[in-house]
Amino acid sequence: MENGCMHIKLINTTLAESGYDIPVLSIGHYCFNLIHVTAIVCLLLTLFSAFGVIILLYKSKAGKRFMKWHKHERFLLYRCICDISYGIVHTLDHVQIVITKDHIRPSGLCSVYGMLLVNICLSESLFSLMSALNAFMSVYFRKDVNFGDKDWKLLLLLSLGPFVAVFPLSFLHVFGPNGNFCAFDSVKGVIANTILCTGIMGAVLIALSTIYVFTWYRIFTESRNLKTNLGNSSSVRKATLRSAKAMCLFVVVYIIQWTPITVYGTWQLISDVPYELFLAIVLMTNLSGVYSGVIWLFYMSNKNSVSNQGHGETNLDMTARKDRSTNYTEQRFSNK
Repeated sequence: MENGCMHIKLINTTLAESGYDIPVLSIGHYCFNLIHVTAIVCLLLTLFSAFGVIILLYKSKAGKRFMKWHKHERFLLYRCICDISYGIVHTLDHVQIVITKDHIRPSGLCSVYGMLLVNICLSESLFSLMSALNAFMSVYFRKDVNFGDKDWKLLLLLSLGPFVAVFPLSFLHVFGPNGNFCAFDSVKGVIANTILCTGIMGAVLIALSTIYVFTWYRIFTESRNLKTNLGNSSSVRKATLRSAKAMCLFVVVYIIQWTPITVYGTWQLISDVPYELFLAIVLMTNLSGVYSGVIWLFYMSNKNSVSNQGHGETNLDMTARKDRSTNYTEQRFSNK
């Protein structure tokens, strides 16, 4: 690949005072348009797909209160909101660079873009961890994670958790142009970029992969055993496993989407990042909404498994209430 397409190693830019002292990467080369146009197309697909999933979700649940939706359906809506937020911010970023052939100016705007993008990425990490935790707890401990009335605990964590971590970094001026878009400044944000891309996201991916393997092993073994069992308790357990499978999809798409960025973060500490890897990152990370569309298609193709007929979380509550009612009735007759 020609030198104009090489993605420079961030650690080599220490002579500059900020990312604005370094030209936009691949400027004047066909790779410039290839990177940014590819990113814009992927982001537009993300926005179209995420908006489409939200519309289809509400149409499929017409007349049903939001909190009566299955948990995995509510989670899909939350994911789509993250996709749309990411898509809007990142599209504005890339479009301005394509038009101006320069970094985002004023510098404060680039810092805001970078802070928002990092905040959204951390929110998606927490979201995927909560999805994995919910699936793990349901199959191993038969417990449904309580996210509070109207999911307030989850929403508070996703909104304030990353903000509390990211906002103080803005005073350290680590956000700015990284050579291709706004995130961590390619000079002032090298350490922060390494901590996030290599450290935090790497740890999240390892944790998610571990939880996923254990969860799917339990789902596989229990599903095989339940094939020979009949009765209400068996059907309820099968519903729990189906719900866990649905939640695991969020983990799968996160691993697919963000593994390249961790590889990139590690690679850049060793040598120049190959252009092909960086282009793969552009494709994989910016198709977030498309992954949500794939999740929706999976749900629809398995509608009989995750619909109300499959009982899911609703039946778990109904069964619990039925058991309590039966025990109460038996106690009344025994007292008589």
